Amino acid sequence: MAALLKTSVPTLDEFHSALQQYGDRWYAVCLKITRNPAYAEDAVQDGLMTAWSKRQQFQGGSRLDTWIHRIVVNAALQLIRKNRPQVWQPLEDDFVVDPKTPVDARAEQEMGMELAAALTQLSEFERVCFVLKHIEQWRLSEIAEALETAVSSIKQGLFRAVRKLRKSMAEWRSEQ
Repeated sequence: MAALLKTSVPTLDEFHSALQQYGDRWYAVCLKITRNPAYAEDAVQDGLMTAWSKRQQFQGGSRLDTWIHRIVVNAALQLIRKNRPQVWQPLEDDFVVDPKTPVDARAEQEMGMELAAALTQLSEFERVCFVLKHIEQWRLSEIAEALETAVSSIKQGLFRAVRKLRKSMAEWRSEQ
């Protein structure tokens, strides 16, 4: 598998293999960060171009796809910093689920709409921290590095995000 750890400069075939395997995942995370399909596409493209131009810097301490993933996420963060969208809009396909019953389907749909609405209450910083930590499973130090801030700021942003989401989603917590 081309995405395994290695120490030499990645080849074009290895980049193509990583793109085939992980391109959709990179796009999905960029879409969650930017909330804009065009920005997400641009971020993936910019990230891949950056990764390719800096492929000599790949040291093999991680898998190639992980290295590219971080570059792509940083490209998305740079785009939102540069463009600063004023209003966050939920995407219709954010919460695609395959429920087993019509009752489950309705409950999942309602929860998805409620979560989308709750996420609009977060600041851009809180939303990005939440997505990177709880959806992308990044470590706090990785988020801090990507956002060029202190780990304590990330912790505060996550705390505020979770507190706001708990308050907004309190009805769902009591139903479980």
